[in-house]
Amino acid sequence: MQLTGKVVFWQDQKGFGFLVCEQSQEKLFFHIRDLLPDPLTNKKVRPAEGDTLAFMRGSDKQGRAIATALTLVQSQNAQSAPARRPNTVDLAYTQDIALYFRAAFLSLVIIALLFGSLPYVLPILYIEASLFTYWLYQADKNAAIARQPQRLPEESLQMFSLIGGWPGALFAQKKLAHKRSKPLFQREFWLVVLANCILLSWLLSQHGQQFLSRLALFTL
Repeated sequence: MQLTGKVVFWQDQKGFGFLVCEQSQEKLFFHIRDLLPDPLTNKKVRPAEGDTLAFMRGSDKQGRAIATALTLVQSQNAQSAPARRPNTVDLAYTQDIALYFRAAFLSLVIIALLFGSLPYVLPILYIEASLFTYWLYQADKNAAIARQPQRLPEESLQMFSLIGGWPGALFAQKKLAHKRSKPLFQREFWLVVLANCILLSWLLSQHGQQFLSRLALFTL
C-alpha cells in the first residue's frame, strides 16, 4: 500500500531524514538510497524539509519500520522559492592540489629517509595524509550532491589511503556517509588498509629498521 508523508527532518550531507506519515502520523526514517529516480530525468531529486513524499512502509535489518521506495510528490521549494542548487566543486583545482600534495609528501619521505628519521616522522605523515584524504572525500561528496557528471577517480582516493590517509578516509566514510554502500570500493579499501598496516609493521620491525639504515647510508 502506497502512503504519503511530509519530511520533518533532512540531513542532506549524510543523505537521511525523517518523515511523518499522513495516514498514520507515524514518524519514519528514510535514506537517500531508497529514493526512486524521477521518471522524466531518471535522476534522484534530493528532498528537503516540508516536501511531500510517496512511499512504501518497510523495515530495516533490526526490524524497525522505515519508509522505502520513495518518490517526490510535492516540493515545498516549488511553492515558495526557487530550489536551491548546491555549489559546484572545481574538481580540476582539487586534482591539481592533490598532485602538489603527492609531490610534497614524496619529498618529505625522501628527506626522512636521507636523515634516517622516517619512523619518527611517520605520525606526522599519517596525520597530514588523513586530513588531506578527508578533504578529498568531502570534495567528491559535494560533487555528488551537486550532481556533477565528473567525479574524483576512486583510484585516487584509494591511493591516498594507501600512503597513510586511510584513517581520514574511514572517518570521512562514516561522517559524510560517502562510499560506504559500494561493496567493490569497500573491498578495495580494506585491502589497501591491510597493505598499509603490513608495510608499517615491517618498517617498524628490526628488519625494516636495518633496511632503512642501509638505505640512508646508500643515499648519502
